[in-house]
Amino acid sequence: MLEKRLGEVELEIYHIVCRLEEASVQEVVDEISRERQTAYTSVMTLMKNLSEKGYLGYKKIGKKFIYFPAVNPESLKISLLEKTLDKVFGGSVLDLVQSLVNSEKIGREELAEIRQILNDLEEE
Repeated sequence: MLEKRLGEVELEIYHIVCRLEEASVQEVVDEISRERQTAYTSVMTLMKNLSEKGYLGYKKIGKKFIYFPAVNPESLKISLLEKTLDKVFGGSVLDLVQSLVNSEKIGREELAEIRQILNDLEEE
């Protein structure tokens, strides 16, 4: 499990870099700027922090730093979910699933997919 915490904006930056596969600070600033204003230096600092925490790697091309995911996105999802499961739901998967189902954010199609996943697991 990954131990170093990620802030909300750090996680957003990580996802942008994952989606782009690799990115300069300016490319991440451009992506964030589609939603809201952001300072280049703030993004640069956060990307450096993500690198120091081990979530992003980088290579230097000339004077430019190009960042790339150093942690598999699925590994990060599992790690964050495990932390949430422990901190918010006291380790109860049932409580987590009930909260998700009761949140009304799950549509009929997703429920059908979840049922299929559970059926497949039971058949194994």
